[in-house]
Amino acid sequence: MRRSPGIDARAGLGLLILLLLFLTSCRGLTVPQEGPIVLITFDSLRADVVGGLGGERGLTPSFDALLKQADWGGRAIAPSSLGASAMASLFTGLRPWQHQVLRDGDRLSRALLTLPEALQHLGYETYGFTGEPSYSKDGGYDQGLDHLDDLNKGVGAADRLARIGRGRRFVWIHIPEPAAPYIHRQRFDDRIDTGRIDLPDRLQPNELALYFDPATPLPPAKRRLFWTLYRFNVAWADDRLGRLIQALRSSGEWDRTLLVVTSTHGEEIGEKGQTLNGGNLGRQLLEVPFAVKLPLGFRLKIAEPRERRIAAARLWATLVEAAGGDVPPAVAPSLFHHDPRPVLSELYLTNGVNQFSLVDGDDQLFWAARFAPPEPDYYLARLAMMSRGNAEVARAELRVPPETILDRLRKAFMAAPPLSGTGPPRLSLERWGAEGGTRALADPRRTAEMARTLAQIWNAFVPAERPPGQEAREWYTAESP
Repeated sequence: MRRSPGIDARAGLGLLILLLLFLTSCRGLTVPQEGPIVLITFDSLRADVVGGLGGERGLTPSFDALLKQADWGGRAIAPSSLGASAMASLFTGLRPWQHQVLRDGDRLSRALLTLPEALQHLGYETYGFTGEPSYSKDGGYDQGLDHLDDLNKGVGAADRLARIGRGRRFVWIHIPEPAAPYIHRQRFDDRIDTGRIDLPDRLQPNELALYFDPATPLPPAKRRLFWTLYRFNVAWADDRLGRLIQALRSSGEWDRTLLVVTSTHGEEIGEKGQTLNGGNLGRQLLEVPFAVKLPLGFRLKIAEPRERRIAAARLWATLVEAAGGDVPPAVAPSLFHHDPRPVLSELYLTNGVNQFSLVDGDDQLFWAARFAPPEPDYYLARLAMMSRGNAEVARAELRVPPETILDRLRKAFMAAPPLSGTGPPRLSLERWGAEGGTRALADPRRTAEMARTLAQIWNAFVPAERPPGQEAREWYTAESP
């Protein structure tokens, strides 16, 4: 209906405001975040070492203090135990098979909508500081970032936080610790009981990788050494977090800032017969700390109870929705909505096996899909591809170049369905207990139930079990089948 020219302009303005309020209430939206958004990620930080989550008291004072102030602080499940896959999921909200970053060296596709890019479209100026070469321009992590710099000692990142200002600014900071190399920083001697172990100055990744092979048992003395030095790295990572939080507080924008802190994945030190990460999907590799601090008075509220383990990949939707953006159906939902579904994690291209995990409450289902016979020298070939030291010894022991073994597995992987593999999957069930413990569970009915759920979740938004690498980039418009 055409409005009469005689209607008072102020009345028209009032009607317009009422209409906008009505539309907003109909969509269930609230005023979006207008202040800063900060995301801090760690590499290899397990949940069970964080004091505020039941870990060693005094080891992580900065994270503990944040958990007390956070609107949500608890345990999350990583999308993968492989860093490349896990970080790509945090940056896209997609599962590893969707974003196709399935092994070290894979690059984020330019066709995917990264978190910085989504926020950039919403008017944010975007900054990144990374201490990990894989999560740099070479890995595609510059996409959507106006500025991407090396973290180094963190001075530039801290300065950026101290000057973050009141406008729409997004800052992502990736702290590479507590991942190896493990370094004995004596300033933390008073935090850690060393048990009178003679500690080296540092342990390089290839020294730990000797025990990545499940057939090479980790001696108890070595386990104590690795665990002690890992905790020194945890203390250092927590100290870096504390300095960044202090810088953000000094900006005067702490109350207006939306802050999320989490880790790509955890770290294994012999719990399932391996070391480091990316070898399996055990609890120590998947359970990570997760904290969300909302702006003071923010009208959106976290819909999940603290005691529930959430999917870490939900941070993409949480930050985008908080900024007023739309969240596509195929992306893991935000924490502003309750999502009762179990959490799926994925790990591809291990020794002839693709591995999947489904965590539902305290129960974890393992699904192993074989795509090739195991290679007897697989772990030796992996070690040989690392730099220096033990890598040179491993290469000398191999009868063929390591590339030959790994390429053979890659070709078989490309030819097999990723979830169903070349035969029935190997299924096993565990129940998680207190203080990081697990126990095997013999319950065929529960196993079958969780296996059906795992397959349903994996197949959602996936039109078929296509070979990897085929373009399937409709994730941001796809509807669930």
